[in-house]
Amino acid sequence: MNMRNQGCPGRAGLALLLLLAASLASAEFTDPLEEAFVSPPDSARPWVYWFFMDGNLTREGITADLEAMKAAGIGGAIYMEVDVGVERGPVEFMGPQWQEMLGHAFAEADRLGLEIALAAGPGWCGTGGPWVKPEQSMQHLVASETPFTGPGRFDAVLPQPKPRTPYFGEGTLTPELRKLWEGFYEDVAVLAFPAPAEGARIADPDEKALYRRDPYSSMPGVKPFLTAPADPGTAPADQCVPQDGVVDLTAMLAKDGRLVWDAPEGAWTILRFGRTITGQTTRPAPLPGLGLESDKFDPAALDAHFAAYIETLMDHAGAPKNPGRGLTTLHFDSWEMGAQNWSADFAAAFEKSRGYPPLRFLPALTGRVVDSVEVTERFLWDLRQAAQELVIENHVGRLRGLAAKRGLAFSSEPYDLNPCSNMEMGAVADVPMCEFWSKGFGFSTEFSCIEAASTAHTTGKAVVAAEAFTAAPGEDWRQHPASMKAQGDWALCAGINRFAFHRYQAQPWLDRFPGMSMGPYGVHWERTQTWWGMAGAYHRYLARCQHLLRRGLFVADILYLAPEGAPHVFRPPSSALTGDLPDRRGYNFDGCAPGVFLERAAVEDGRIVFPDGMSYRLLVLPRFDTMTPRLLRKIAEMVENGATVIGAPPRKSPSLVDYPQCDAEVNGLAVRLWGGASEAERAVGKGRVLLDAAAFQPFEEKPLAAARWIWHAEGSPAVAAPAGKRLFRHAFEIEAGAVVQSARAFMTADNSFELFVNGRSAGTGNNFNVTQVMEVGTLLQSGANYLEVAAGNGDDNPNPAGLIGALHLVLADGSARVIATNGDWISAREEDGAWTPVMDLGPQDMAPWNLKGLAPWQRELYPDYDTTARVLSGMGVPTDFSSCHRMRYIHRRDGDADLYFIANPEESPLLVDCRFRVTGRQPEWWDPMTGERRDLPNFTEADGRTSLLMRLDPLQSGFVVFRRPAGTPSPDVGNFTKPVPRITLAGPWQVSFDPKWGGPEKVTFDKLEDWIQRPEQGIKHYSGKAVYRTVFDRPSDTAEGPAFLSLGSVKNMASVRLNGTDLGVAWCMPWRLEIPEGLLRPQGNELEITVANLWINRLIGDSALPKRKRLTWSTLTPFRPDSPLEPSGLLGPVSLMTEKGAQEPN
Repeated sequence: MNMRNQGCPGRAGLALLLLLAASLASAEFTDPLEEAFVSPPDSARPWVYWFFMDGNLTREGITADLEAMKAAGIGGAIYMEVDVGVERGPVEFMGPQWQEMLGHAFAEADRLGLEIALAAGPGWCGTGGPWVKPEQSMQHLVASETPFTGPGRFDAVLPQPKPRTPYFGEGTLTPELRKLWEGFYEDVAVLAFPAPAEGARIADPDEKALYRRDPYSSMPGVKPFLTAPADPGTAPADQCVPQDGVVDLTAMLAKDGRLVWDAPEGAWTILRFGRTITGQTTRPAPLPGLGLESDKFDPAALDAHFAAYIETLMDHAGAPKNPGRGLTTLHFDSWEMGAQNWSADFAAAFEKSRGYPPLRFLPALTGRVVDSVEVTERFLWDLRQAAQELVIENHVGRLRGLAAKRGLAFSSEPYDLNPCSNMEMGAVADVPMCEFWSKGFGFSTEFSCIEAASTAHTTGKAVVAAEAFTAAPGEDWRQHPASMKAQGDWALCAGINRFAFHRYQAQPWLDRFPGMSMGPYGVHWERTQTWWGMAGAYHRYLARCQHLLRRGLFVADILYLAPEGAPHVFRPPSSALTGDLPDRRGYNFDGCAPGVFLERAAVEDGRIVFPDGMSYRLLVLPRFDTMTPRLLRKIAEMVENGATVIGAPPRKSPSLVDYPQCDAEVNGLAVRLWGGASEAERAVGKGRVLLDAAAFQPFEEKPLAAARWIWHAEGSPAVAAPAGKRLFRHAFEIEAGAVVQSARAFMTADNSFELFVNGRSAGTGNNFNVTQVMEVGTLLQSGANYLEVAAGNGDDNPNPAGLIGALHLVLADGSARVIATNGDWISAREEDGAWTPVMDLGPQDMAPWNLKGLAPWQRELYPDYDTTARVLSGMGVPTDFSSCHRMRYIHRRDGDADLYFIANPEESPLLVDCRFRVTGRQPEWWDPMTGERRDLPNFTEADGRTSLLMRLDPLQSGFVVFRRPAGTPSPDVGNFTKPVPRITLAGPWQVSFDPKWGGPEKVTFDKLEDWIQRPEQGIKHYSGKAVYRTVFDRPSDTAEGPAFLSLGSVKNMASVRLNGTDLGVAWCMPWRLEIPEGLLRPQGNELEITVANLWINRLIGDSALPKRKRLTWSTLTPFRPDSPLEPSGLLGPVSLMTEKGAQEPN
């Protein structure tokens, strides 16, 4: 029987009842874990990004903002001042009045018990400002080229090299900054070499030489890492620059750029190298804070910035009166200042760290091949590695040290245009951070959440923070706690335990609503929201979850070692994740930066362990055939001491350090670990090495070769198809008894798609240039299977549209098949529409899409998850968590207590058998909605796991806690009760709107209905709160005992009072609250429900009015009179519910 759509019981309610709160407040807690769960500490509260728009701030606005944060359960704010197009205010950034107001913000936060994190520089770019001098700003090494034929005397002024165009364009430069960008130049070297007749060039020189690093999160096709193959290709010797033929002419260059040189016979190329500034500015800083970004290699440059900005502000504001309050943290936001590859002391620093001077390899920075392709690639690898080490030591690490001297913690978001390894840089922070965008309103940055959690776990950091629910234009007040519940639970299961909502827009005024906006960006998480007074219930839920998810240690079995090199974005194998929002499978994992592994990893009792207690059963190596001897020595040491490792042997070093001896050492270590013939499994010392045989298989460069572009049959889709969503479907069979070894779906569309496998989301894509790779094996079943795709053609006008994909299916018997898009698929305009054969448009490389296949960096970097799962199973390790339906989970161990947070990701009830890798302990249910804790009496134990049958409401989440010796199971008692409706409160309802926002003061609703369906314009366009009142009698056959009030459906939040008692806030499905025993009267029960909708309807109504007649005021005006209205109000049905007799077996 399919139980997913059956009525099922849920949690006890959505907020602490006053009666329950009073009893809990007086209760004696025997376990501090319980006490902190019921009443979490302030440190567990979520934070916000607190944005100020260039000079728009007032003392009263600052105080009102902070008091509103405190009242709503916010714990801290990240202070940033930016310019995103809002008209400048009167308070000049860094002026005396501004500094006084910033000090006021710190003092008020101190008074209220809030924390403030100060951005490390103006805007959100990094560290810089108008105080940064050109010689202490980010720099590039640039070159001019002059040909000459000898023999003969060269006597001429060499052209001065031009600076590179700033990454974000010259439009980011003020006239003063442009002068600095154009005017700064310092000579570095002059080199000459015999000009090859036909010079060879390396691929992607700007990327490899750190002239640019594109944003991985927002630009399609950006590489997560640069490959470092043992055999990168060849070039004819006569097309290469011989290193020993490079002549250093630097000393012959006069100050005016004139070179006098007696050149030998032959054709020569003369390169004049010099330092210029990158022109990167502190965008989007307020105008008075706009300046150059500081040099990320030079510690003196950072010191100067810190003194000019951070110390100036701290000296003015003074120290907090109370420890842990006021200004507590220095924050370094996402890396959005591009790359640099040089500074005054870079050559010396390079030689010190790499052991050889870079001078004769400098032609490689112009794209030339020096000696050979392999030697050139190794040098550029060393260049990037040296740059990374300088950024981490002299900038991010030094920034943390300077902050610590002033008593501040340090948080950092190490991603986006980062030229370093994200996890290596993130390891520096006291609070590693990530970001995730509101689902449907931005980019897919879930990778950063995996990185930040992994970094925290492997470096002993308790807090993993996230720039949460940020949004691109189009969000426009649409997000609210209910719409964010599922994604928020995903983030908690991903390891995030401090949400910092992006964003809380500072409101300078007390009487403008919805007020100032940060342009069109971010969710609107501020005191001017319609539902802000109810948000505390959601924040309390998060605080309970975040507190428990900081306790103890994360539990994982797999440690994926990231490859050496920079830049690097860690991506686990796609098969280790499932679903559109990437959920973990039964064996959890972390990634580990090589630097962290080298410094912190050890082996105890066969486990990979870290000093803070984290441990893993299996080390998985990346599919790189290069590795430095130092890292491979560490791996060999770990295996000798008892570690189990799966991977393929490297063949060479990626570096020129100790070349070529380094390669001989790598080969020797590889033979020691894998054997001369690369044995499938090999005992080495106390440990084992398992061969990743698939690493040697040819890379599938064209997984869509068998697929065809398709679209719904309408017009000429490859030229222009109507805008809108189309649905596609295909059925196929898997024979009974067949075991799926791997099932990888490759898909892309113009413009977007979401793939469903047997009704469950498998992944999305939003750019046809990028082929998404999705592991879908866990979603398949024996017998009939269905692939369904919802593909969208964006824009408002007809434009090209197409869908292409292929499912590569491999069975355990070795057989394989490809299910590809072709003319056998069917499509429809809508779910209930007519399904007809699709139009076959053509092959993958057809115009206008011209797909060429996958790039080498798109190859899976690690073995398939099922391979590692079989290894762990063979070691006698059961999965940490499993269930018969898709569930989200995370597991932490706090001393002897095991804490599992689980979440139903579906908007439908779920009856699910969950299995936990714990035995001998009593399972308990801890509800973060209410603080309730109770035993789960019905459980079984087998094969090292405890099984629980759980009945979960739509999107329900909570903790299963194991901390006490197990009692005797009660197989006849259910773990969850099932409330059933006893009476529906049909009406009439007396409804009161606030006339301030255009609604009637009193109106009667004969039945519950959507406000936008009402005839009254004041209700149709109303935004704000309305109060529903009715009176009802308790049914005479209602037994004493637990009772519940179900609100049915609410748009968008509701607070409830019954007979004068506050029942709490209903902020998400199932919109149900518990009624305390004894509160219901036989007759005359007085019910009052306050409902808040969104700002959208009032803003639409006001858009049709002259400005003087509008009720709202905002700097963001995205709506028109004909914009669609949002459903609003109490939609119901409202019903009184009771438990169905005693607890029944599930």
